[in-house]
Amino acid sequence: MNLDDVVPNPHDRLCHSRIVAAQPVVVWDELCRVTMSALPLGRALEGVRLLPARLAGRKHEPLAGRTFLDVTPIPVLFSERPRVVISAGLSQAWRLLGGVTPPHLDAAALRAWSQPGWIKVGMEFRLQVIPLGTLLSTETRVQATDPRTRRAFAAYWLFIRAGSGAIRREVLRIVAHHAESALNGR
Repeated sequence: MNLDDVVPNPHDRLCHSRIVAAQPVVVWDELCRVTMSALPLGRALEGVRLLPARLAGRKHEPLAGRTFLDVTPIPVLFSERPRVVISAGLSQAWRLLGGVTPPHLDAAALRAWSQPGWIKVGMEFRLQVIPLGTLLSTETRVQATDPRTRRAFAAYWLFIRAGSGAIRREVLRIVAHHAESALNGR
């Protein structure tokens, strides 16, 4: 499975990658283990994103001990150790309180979803063996289901795109550091 199976024609896309001097299995384990505690920028930005809901009285689990993959607002749809993990789902992220709780859909249902007022979000982490170790890459795709939603999300994306990219780069950096440290026995 790949992102084309869930969000084939995105309106917005973020891609980042990093070479890690470790085998894919080691990198994979670190990717699945990385907690929000290890991601100071990610934890801070996620806290800001959740602030309006908290002020409105909505309860959320603390971020610190949870893994990055668990905290993302879209569920893991596919995982093939140590090659790829894909999270994907519907969202109304631009709404101040997060919008309506979306239905959980499989890849085919998400791809076919066309009800107005939603964005389809897909996030992939892919690991590829290279001579230097592992190429760890991430791609995030977003596709609105209608023009009005696309405009609403575009305004939100203008403000959060840089932070979203910074969080992805932070994840790659921390995973690389932990994988390479494990390899070197540190």
